[in-house]
Amino acid sequence: SDEIAARTGKAARGFYMPTSINFRANQVVGTNNVGGFLKPTDHLGDEFIEALKANLVVARAGARTLQGLQGDVQIPKMSAETSNVSFVAEDSAPSEGNATFAQVTMSPKTLACQLDISRKLMLQSDPSIEAVLRNDVIASFARKIDEVAIEGGGSNEPSGIIASSTGNVVACDTNGGAITFQDVVDMIEKVESDNAILNDGSVAFVGNPKVTANLRTLSKAGTEAQFVLGDDGKIIGYDYLSSTLVPSDLTKGSGSNLSALIFGDFSQLMLGFYSGVDVIVDPYTGSSAGTTRLAFFQDFDIALRHDDSFSVCKDIVT
Repeated sequence: SDEIAARTGKAARGFYMPTSINFRANQVVGTNNVGGFLKPTDHLGDEFIEALKANLVVARAGARTLQGLQGDVQIPKMSAETSNVSFVAEDSAPSEGNATFAQVTMSPKTLACQLDISRKLMLQSDPSIEAVLRNDVIASFARKIDEVAIEGGGSNEPSGIIASSTGNVVACDTNGGAITFQDVVDMIEKVESDNAILNDGSVAFVGNPKVTANLRTLSKAGTEAQFVLGDDGKIIGYDYLSSTLVPSDLTKGSGSNLSALIFGDFSQLMLGFYSGVDVIVDPYTGSSAGTTRLAFFQDFDIALRHDDSFSVCKDIVT
């Protein structure tokens, strides 16, 4: 700048910049030693993003919950009403009849989870890793309970609606098939024919999002613009609930990845809890490395008061 001022004989108000200099943009945020270290990072722990979770539907549908159980449960049940009730002629005796009894049983099944957390993560996490994992496991337990209440029957699992309902089954086809309006009507008919709707306020259909999409585009018989699942979220007047907890990985014959649809009176589904979620904080097992172990346990069981209160279709191609 001084040299240019001397050559031109005129002082600069600020400074002279030679036009022959080529500038390189080598101070960048993308490389640490030429600027990146100057970039701050804002860790927003209060904006923590939870994992996406499936909708809980069993309680919403009206399942009954038994809390504080201790011993195994035996509920007496009349499985068939008194037979041979008839009119008789004068001075004639009726034939002997009888009622049939059974019982519904429940015993604790243990749901469990174990997690190990390092000492540094316990010290430095924001939000608290222990709080995050506690909340997540409790939510996961709730969804696992819904899942086995809907299906169940796996190793060490209670048997849910799909696993327990063997009588009122509506089949789409030999290897699975597209659900029809008649299939939906038949599901209702099977439960009504068994006189198994005992509480009108807890009767509903439950399916998964794939089934939901099919029902929203499935026309009723003899109509073009009326779909089985209407804009009011009902099927033939009954509530419809959707959750990814309803299986879409069933098999039948050569068919695979088949979905299920359930209809029934959910007040006849019982969830029996022998404990809440018990959390054991164990700082000793991994003490040499400063690891904390969190162990979670919950004991519960599932039973159907009346199997006939439900019908299932479990071979829907979606």
